[in-house]
Amino acid sequence: MKNKKSIPLIKENRILKLIDVLNCFSEYPYNRENQRDCVLGLYPGKSEKSVFRGMVIPSLRYLSLIIGYEDLIRPSANGRLILESRKKSKKETLRVVRAIVLELDKRLGFIQQLKQLISLTGFINKKDFENLISQEIKGPSEKQREERAKRWIRILEDCMLIKFKNKKRHIILEKENLHQAEKDLEIASKDTKFKDILFKEYNSLPYSETAGVVDIATLRELVAIRFYKEYKLILTESQFDKLLRKHPFITNDYIISFGHPMGAEEKLFYYKDESYRTLSIKFLDLR
Repeated sequence: MKNKKSIPLIKENRILKLIDVLNCFSEYPYNRENQRDCVLGLYPGKSEKSVFRGMVIPSLRYLSLIIGYEDLIRPSANGRLILESRKKSKKETLRVVRAIVLELDKRLGFIQQLKQLISLTGFINKKDFENLISQEIKGPSEKQREERAKRWIRILEDCMLIKFKNKKRHIILEKENLHQAEKDLEIASKDTKFKDILFKEYNSLPYSETAGVVDIATLRELVAIRFYKEYKLILTESQFDKLLRKHPFITNDYIISFGHPMGAEEKLFYYKDESYRTLSIKFLDLR
């Protein structure tokens, strides 16, 4: 039997609204009360339970835009990248969001299915596609599976990977945007620069504060921001991990060591069936 795909019920699927919410967690780090008040200010008349805990936090978490729990919620590296792009323009923000959403969708395979289905006619009936992917989604009931499918399709539409036509009866691909997002997810253009930027950002952190041991989640963020600012390249968390695994950990010039997590944590770095939270680099001078 074909494995079902796991998609939660993403209650807030308006991308630009979610980014406004994400900014609240950036503006008030480690202050849950201020984060909550900021978020509720974006939803007048709504309760903390329905909006803050029930809608926006689960939506941001599934889209890989926040990290942490309770008083420690903050934007993830992907979330920081979006907020950085927000300083430029709405167009640039949507470019970054599209890459992150497409990367998530690649695990589900829905855009790929759309490509195949649309290849002959140029479009597909929206209701037919909703029914098709709802059969591939895990869910306690048919109604909830259908709702999950509809909301994911709305996210794809809201970040302009697809659009609706003929009174929203049909789905077509936004080919230019999709092509750009696929290009943004290529890692070849980032490979040659990765190690140098990783070392620079690692060394930029005060040794007096880190003792040479740095959270990998922190490095993901710093390296991604440097790539974006200097080269206008989008480096997602997943791309960072792929490139880190690709480079040797022991050479004549340096030794990279990893530290295991102390307990159950999120966004760990995985390598050869092991999970790691921290990274340290010893630079060798053999002259």
